[in-house]
Order: sequence, then structure tokens, then C-alpha cells
Amino acid sequence: MKALINVKPSPEQLALFSRSSAGVEVIRGAAGSGKTTTALLKLRSAAGFYLNREKKRATPGSVDILVLTFNRTLRGYIAELTERQFANEPLVNLDFYTFNMWAQHLTGAQGIINITGTEAHLKALASRMKMDADFVVDEAVYVLGRFAPDDLDDYLGARRDGRGITPRMERPARQLLLDQVIRPYMEMKRAKKLVDWNDLAARLSTQKLRQYDVIVVDETQDFSANEIRAVLNQKSEDATVTFVLDSAQRIYSRNFNWSEVGVTLRPEKSSRLQTNYRNTREIAQFASAMLTGLTLDDNGTMPDFGSARSNGIKPFLVMGDYPSQLHWALDYLREIDLEKDSVAFLHPRLYFRDLRRELQSLGLGYVEITGEPNWPQGPENIALCSVHSSKGLEFDHVIMIGLDGSILDVPAPQDETDVDQGSDEYELSARLRRLIAMGIGRARESVAVGFKTSDTPDIMRFIDNDLYTEVKV
Repeated sequence: MKALINVKPSPEQLALFSRSSAGVEVIRGAAGSGKTTTALLKLRSAAGFYLNREKKRATPGSVDILVLTFNRTLRGYIAELTERQFANEPLVNLDFYTFNMWAQHLTGAQGIINITGTEAHLKALASRMKMDADFVVDEAVYVLGRFAPDDLDDYLGARRDGRGITPRMERPARQLLLDQVIRPYMEMKRAKKLVDWNDLAARLSTQKLRQYDVIVVDETQDFSANEIRAVLNQKSEDATVTFVLDSAQRIYSRNFNWSEVGVTLRPEKSSRLQTNYRNTREIAQFASAMLTGLTLDDNGTMPDFGSARSNGIKPFLVMGDYPSQLHWALDYLREIDLEKDSVAFLHPRLYFRDLRRELQSLGLGYVEITGEPNWPQGPENIALCSVHSSKGLEFDHVIMIGLDGSILDVPAPQDETDVDQGSDEYELSARLRRLIAMGIGRARESVAVGFKTSDTPDIMRFIDNDLYTEVKV
């Protein structure tokens, strides 16, 4: 599967990684601005600095490096290049993990409640509150990830950054959430001697088990505050730590500000990548329109179609029943040189059964990369992937069919029927828009989005007709 292997720095990136000094650095940038590439270049530069320092000593010590990505698919995408850089450096100890696997590796914890299990336990408790159960679970996960276990009462008076203002969570509702959902969940874990992934993050934020010299964290916007605290607690005294992020692509119920995780950013340690090296102007403009009206914090950057690398074709909007969308997509594949170009079929819920069968009948090889820890090395250039797992990846062509309203739309919050679901006041809807915009932003050359004419997803009302080519099938 085609992947980014040869990393050549742009002038914008060169200015960032040519300097190496201890401390925390934050690199922000929109989709397509080369954040992951910059992270790899920053890693190479910082590691070289510490290696040279050790080699000058009479008794050289090791250089401990940690690279964290948010999901296993992204880890597989960049692991080969990173490991290859240091294959012949005996002084380098390289840890390359997702956060959860790293936390388990360091702590040795077993019998961990997985994410699905955590949500199931919380949902059973959510019935105690007269609110939408899914929202209650989402809010509880947000609180558990943002505040240290001993500081949960800070939630009562804190700003709910990144959560929107609907449904409203006044102080009495927050107290109920703590008393009726969060604390009973924590007590259940204590009684049964269980831990979840957040417990491991909280443990690592106070217990120092390693001292890394170089740390690079990619897609930081979807890490929780406790996870960031854990990372910072495992650095050496003079470590170089680089966080790369874009909150416009945040797709989970997590948010933090730098001061609450103990980071004071100096101006020279905060940078923003502006140029879009991946997308055509047409793709970037389509993705940008998907985010219309959303308020971005300082860690977010809107896709910039003005700085995109070139002009191209407009995204295709394929309208019809799913079998007809699929037929169109297979015809479109025939126009692509699959020996040179990569194609990703993305879907939020992995609805690929019919697609698999059709690809097999046509003799078209494909790989399924969702959650895979290693990037596929075969000649297949068609990938099937969840939208969530495509974060940080790059393909020449992206096809997202079967995006009906039944899949993408979220119900209005209870007792808030006058709220515009598409605004950032309603976080669940805003997150969905960020997710689809992120998936669109994976494409270099072309994008196709498909749904039933009779079930148009709500997000399409933000897209002007002149931003796409409509195809009725």
C-alpha cells in the first residue's frame, strides 16, 4: 500500500525542526499542512542532537525516544520510516506506541476495561439522569479524561471547553453527573479491582517510570488532559517534547488547555503550519465548507483552500441508492492507475460487505487497515478503513459512499428543540462534521461522497452547490 516514505522538508517545516532545544513545543496546522511529516522531521532533528551529545561523552548513555500516535492505523503508517531512521543506532531506545498500548506496557496492567466496556458501564448508570443517555456517557468520559481522580470537584465550576453549550450543564446537573454516574462507576471499579484506560493515564501522571529524552505526540487534539499529564511526567529533565495537533479535527470527547496540564507556552515554542501541501483547492474548499459556523479554539486551524498546492477537479456528490453508488464507484476505479495511485474507501461504520464482494469479483486487491498495527507492504493500493482510523493518513483518492442521514445525523438534544443542530452549540453534531471534513481532507487528487437522495445528511446544507459536481445514479 502506497504510503509517505521519503520525507523532504518544505521551507516552512525546515524553520521548525532546524532548531533543537529542551522544553515543550506545540505545532498546529490544518489538514494537509504536513503536521505528521513535521513531527517525523522534528524527531529526526531532536534525536540527532541528543545522539551527538552522548557520543562526545567518555561513556555514552542511551537516548530514549517516545513516539505516540492516537490510533494503531496511524502508528503503522509512520512506524516503518521512524524505525528505519534509527536501525543502525545502538544508543537509541525507541518506543513507538498508541497511548493505551504504551500505558499498558509501562504499568504492566492486565484485565483492563476496554473503551466499549467503559461506555456500557456508564450507560447503565446514565439512566439515573433525565438526559439523553449517549450525551451523559459522552460528558462522563470527558470529565474523567480531563480531571485528575482527586480533582473531580473542579468540574463543578470549570468551563466546559470543547463541549459546546447545549445541552446545558449547570452546576446542579454537574453534581448529579458526579454523584449518580461518575463516582458510582469509580466505586464499581474499586470494588471489583478493575482499571480502565483513564486509570492508567492517571497513574502515569503521578508515577514516574521512564525518562525520555525525545517525545513526539501526533494528533494531540484527541488526547485527554490526563494522557498529556502522563506523557509529560515521563520526560527527562532536559527533554525535547513536541505536540502536533489541530482541534478542528478533534473527533472524540476530549479537550484540554495547555495551562491545566502544566505547560506554559513561550512564543518561540508555538508554531502554526499554514500551507496546504496535500489537497487541491477544490478538496480543501469542500472540507472547509463542512466546518462552516464552527468556532475554533487556538489549537484549531481551518482548512486553507487559498494556500492549497494546485487546482483540481471538484468533489463528486453521488446521489442514489447504495447499489447504484457502489456501481459508480467501481466504474470510477477503472479511471485510476492503481499501480501508482492509492484509493481509500472510508465509512464511519465500516459498511463494506457489498464492496468487498464486488472488489473480489473484479479481481481488485484491497487491504483493510482499520486498527492494524503495521502498514501493509503488498502491492494493493485500495484500502478499506473507518473514517476515525483514517486520521493522519493520506491517499490520492477518497471515496465515502453510503453516508445517509440515518448514519450521519444526530438527534436534537432533549428539551433543546430550538437549537440549531449544525451549530457548535451542539457538540455531538459538530464532532460529526469535523469527522467527515477530516476524512475528506485525506485526499490529494479527488473525493467522492455518496448518499440516498431521499435521506440527505444534515451536513450537506453547509455545502454550496458550486463546490461539487452532482452525479445522479
